[in-house]
Amino acid sequence: MLGVIRDALLALGTVLATSTQLRIGETPFGPGELLLFAWLGLAIPHRIVQPQLKRNPALMRLVVFWLVFAMAQALGLVVGLTTELFFDTVPIFHDIIAYTLMFAVSCMIAAELIDERRRWRATWILVVCNTATIGLQVAHAYGGLQLPLSSEVDPWFYDRLRGWSKDPNQLGFVAASITLLSFHLAQAASRRIETLAALACGGFAVIAGVLTKSDSFTVCMFGAILIFIGLKSLTWLNTDRLTLRAAALTIGLLAFPFAVMASVPFIPAALEHAEAQSQAVYNEDDQGELRVSLWRESVSKSIDAFMLGLGPGPHLTQKSWKRPPPSKFESHNTPLELFIQGGILAVLALVWLYASAFAAAFKAKRAALAALVWGFVIFGVFHFVVRLPILWFGITICLLQAASTQKPSDVPKTVTFA
Repeated sequence: MLGVIRDALLALGTVLATSTQLRIGETPFGPGELLLFAWLGLAIPHRIVQPQLKRNPALMRLVVFWLVFAMAQALGLVVGLTTELFFDTVPIFHDIIAYTLMFAVSCMIAAELIDERRRWRATWILVVCNTATIGLQVAHAYGGLQLPLSSEVDPWFYDRLRGWSKDPNQLGFVAASITLLSFHLAQAASRRIETLAALACGGFAVIAGVLTKSDSFTVCMFGAILIFIGLKSLTWLNTDRLTLRAAALTIGLLAFPFAVMASVPFIPAALEHAEAQSQAVYNEDDQGELRVSLWRESVSKSIDAFMLGLGPGPHLTQKSWKRPPPSKFESHNTPLELFIQGGILAVLALVWLYASAFAAAFKAKRAALAALVWGFVIFGVFHFVVRLPILWFGITICLLQAASTQKPSDVPKTVTFA
């Protein structure tokens, strides 16, 4: 029973960590962070009393990543303190606290969920808790739920659903992550009822993601689905005997060149429509030009810092609406933000971790988890996602799959809560 309580605290903390409107004042602490601290308070003593004797390569990879990441950030901070003219100190401390918490959370997830059945149960609890939480946010948005602080929490950003987050894209990232985790559960489930339940949770997350009107959510899901289909296709074709799925896929691949030739007359119109849509997104609120400007400044400042970084916190000042010091801004791009914080070393560390997680999921033949990693990569092109706990839950789950002692086809028959 204590294991279920710990898993529930982890799930709720991971989901509610993006509820930034519920945070206490200007502090980086809200219900999600407090629940994660409570989970760590229970999980760490449990690991000390009952140490895990199994070999845990996932934990070792995470420890190596965070050591390199900390070194890169510390070196960048030294460079930043000696070269920058002014500092936005509050976000610097926020980043340090967030990175420290993510280090503890990711490593403890790797230690706690090394067992396949425990990992299966924790993922189910996370998906179910998120579905319930998103349901409450949607109910609040449409007037079906009143919060004690409802006057201070606005679930809408104009016509975009943001729930209890300050930015609709935060809710979009959670929705995309839960959708792909639901696909993973549906793909691995051995009972029809579990498959249907997982698909229902994933469908609800997709609806919430659509309501956010997040372009990042759309691009992320489109790219992840393509990766999922590609990996599943490889799995179907790489079989010793011919199956109906493999035969259908082979026929489809053989027919694809003819379909392309048949669509040639329509390609110019399709390209023109796509260009018009892309230009509309680029021009909306000048977000395209703004992002390019921020990315350009990120690269320029990183090179000026000898690619060593400038330390935690925002470092960009050339935003369209300039403010006096000490206001600074982030680049809204995970690789570039790490480039300006921790230099090339931090970027290489993240690339190595992503590649390790993808390889682990691919080796375990978990196409949905491999697609999840690519979803993180795609979403990270438009936003800074390293501080979000659900990213570390997904990455750690992927790393643990490679260490699983079960065959890919061996799936827990039931979700146990003992």
